[in-house]
This record gives sequence, C-alpha cells and structure tokens, in this order.
Amino acid sequence: MTEQMEGRQINALQERIPVPTTLTVWLAATGIPIVFLLGWEGALILDLLLFLGCCLDFVSVCRGSALTAQRRFPDYISQGTAQEVRIILLNEGNRPCRVQAKDNPPLEWEKAPILAGAVPAKSSVSFSYKVFPPKRGVFRFGDIHLRVTGPLGLGAREVRLTSSVQVKVFPTLRAFRYPDLISYRRTARERGSLRAKWRGEGREFESLRDYMEGDDPRKIHWKASARLDRPIVQEFRPERNQNLILALDASRLMCSLSEGKTKLDHALESAVQLAHAAMAGGDQPGIFAFSNQVIFFIPPKRSPDQLKRILEKSVSLEPRFVEPRYEEAFLWLQFRLRRRSLIVIFTDLLDEVASENLLDAVALLRARHLPLCVAIRESEWDRFLNQPPSTPYEVYERSVLQESLRQRRKALGVLLQKGSLVTDLSPSHLSLGILERYLDVKRRGLL
Repeated sequence: MTEQMEGRQINALQERIPVPTTLTVWLAATGIPIVFLLGWEGALILDLLLFLGCCLDFVSVCRGSALTAQRRFPDYISQGTAQEVRIILLNEGNRPCRVQAKDNPPLEWEKAPILAGAVPAKSSVSFSYKVFPPKRGVFRFGDIHLRVTGPLGLGAREVRLTSSVQVKVFPTLRAFRYPDLISYRRTARERGSLRAKWRGEGREFESLRDYMEGDDPRKIHWKASARLDRPIVQEFRPERNQNLILALDASRLMCSLSEGKTKLDHALESAVQLAHAAMAGGDQPGIFAFSNQVIFFIPPKRSPDQLKRILEKSVSLEPRFVEPRYEEAFLWLQFRLRRRSLIVIFTDLLDEVASENLLDAVALLRARHLPLCVAIRESEWDRFLNQPPSTPYEVYERSVLQESLRQRRKALGVLLQKGSLVTDLSPSHLSLGILERYLDVKRRGLL
C-alpha cells in the first residue's frame, strides 16, 4: 500500500513539471558555440528563452487539451497468437495536440511501443499495436501514459490516464481438418473409401436411400424395398446427447515442458477443441480438473454457453507439484455422474510402477463409463530417436529413453487389459488425434 501511495505521488509530481522536448535539448546544445561568440551572457539569454518557451507550452497544454483514452482488444485473447490492441485518444479541447502514447501491458508480456501522432481538436485518433500473450491466465493492463507536446514544440506534459483493466488469455484454438462431427461426416461421404464406413454405423436411424454396391445387406429395409420395387437400405448416424467428460490431470506429471508449453496447456487446448466438436455433433461436454484433490467440475450440458463456461473456468488452471490421486478423484466423479459417459483422461504415464494408482483407478470407471486415457509424450523424444547418436553419452541417453518407452508401452497395455481405451500422442498431434479417436468411438457405438 505504501508503494502505491509513493507511486501516485511521483506521478502527480511528474504531471506538474514541464518536460523539455528533443528540440529543446538540441537548441540548448547550440549554447556552446554561443559562449565563444557572445560570451556567457548570450548563452544565458538563450537558456532563459528556451525555459520560458517550455513553460508556455506546458501551460498551453494544461489549458487547451482535455484528453481521454480507451483501450480495446478482442473479447477472447488466445495464448501465443498475435492480438491487436487499439488505443483511442479523444481530444475534447479546443486545440489540436501532438501526443506520444505508451501503453502498460502485463509485466509478463513484451513492452508496448511508443505510439506518436496528432489529435485534432474535438476529434479522436486510433493507434494500434500487436501483443503475443506467452501464457494462459488472468492478467491486467495498467494505465496509459501520454506525453503531450505544446504548440511551440519546446515543452511537453506527462499525463497518466486511468485505464487499468483485466484481461483473460484463453487456450489456443487451432483450426484442424475436422472441426466437428458434421464436417467430418460430410468429408467422409465425399470420399469413396470412407463412405461405407459411415453407412450403417451408429444406432440412430437417419434416412433411407437406394442400395449401392458394397452396402451391407443386413441394412436393407425390406418393406421399403418391396413397396418401391428396388433395394433400399437404411442409414444410421451416431447417437446424440451423449455425455463427454474432459478430465484434466493438473499434477506434477503435467508440469514438464514440450514445444514451449506445459503438458497441461496442450491438454487444455485439445480438450476445448474436443468440447467444441462434441457440441457441434450434438453431445454434451463437461470438464473435470484434479490433482491431489478435486479442483473444479462443470457438469455435462448442451447449451450455447457451455463452451464459454469451460473456457472461463479453466483459464487460471495451472499444474501443481503434487502427486495425483486418481482413485479419490474418479470416485468423486463417479458419484456425480449417473449417466454413462465417455471420460477422456489427459495425463502422462512414466512406467507401470509410477502409474499404478492410475491403472487401479481406471478399473473403477470401467463398470459404468467408458474411459479413454490420453498419455502426452514429449515431442523431443521422437526427434532424439530419429537422430543417430554421435557420442557415447548419446548412446547411453538413447538406451535409457528406449527403456522408458518400453515401460510406457507396458503400462498402456495394462490399461487396455483393464478395459480402457488408450492413446499415446505428442502435443503436435494431440488435438487431431483425440478428435479422430472420439469419432471412432461414436462410429462404433462404444458409448
């Protein structure tokens, strides 16, 4: 509190002191040759005139300008992507003014550039610059600082405009090949190899159509065929209004970095995209975050603002350096889910021993629900294994990594034996890989 008071006093003092411009400094430098030509008296007269001009500019700015500022940015700012921030300056005074504006973005972000321009009287001017939010979470913009130059160009006034505002940075929403079930199905029908895959899949009746070569004879609708005197087959679609739970492990296993982000960031991005696809396809997504305790839970629901609720709730989710308690978390979740659901568990597997808690906990879900364990592995592993070793130390590292991957595959195999679906993906293939696995579950009617 004391530091804030001191900062306010310093800012108030700065606004009362005229600031010399670059032009004033250069003119003052001409006093050096004047000393040799006219003596100290000439240089003193020049400095006095410059001081008076600077003060006149300061007074003119104080009387003639009334500036206000507005900051505008997108409602949803995505992590790691360029976002435009606009600064709108409104001059309600009777005189135009030249302004240098400096925004105050969050400390974790890059500094904002100095924006310069002229603001006409009774008018407004808009400036813009780009920001690249490096992290997801809740941040705050500070006040906007202005330096307003007087009409003579000799003096300026420092002005601080109160415009502190909170901003939320959400996970990156990448565009991928199949943004939802509807577009995937449309794409599948346009391809001959996938056309037979979609026909006859699911258990909800959709339509009737003429029989085509390669159709399953068991799908022939005999009554319609007899009435129309030609073979007619039934088309089915995947069931809708099914529950999808996105379970995010926020423990130490998700703290490691890969491709510049934590595994939890990659998991959250994929989870949000999968929730969007599920809603577009008619399902009901929900989200569940846990570590050594339950962090939050949004029940599955199909509503227009469900995705917004998921984004708002998870914006501040960060991994914690604690051991995950899968069994307690899944028991808590199962008590609140009465309807059979597809539970996508975003986590990581080190080996069979370290993941023993997960292996036992998945069996608890299998009785009523369909678990899908998503193990997120480092992309650096694949790149390292694709490069031939050049030193004995790299040979040793390679052998250790291969042993770790062998134990990882063994742990995934145990999960399969316990009735869970599993997939092991790197962050670059996570979003699309999870979506295709989800679509496969829908096509096969496993839920």
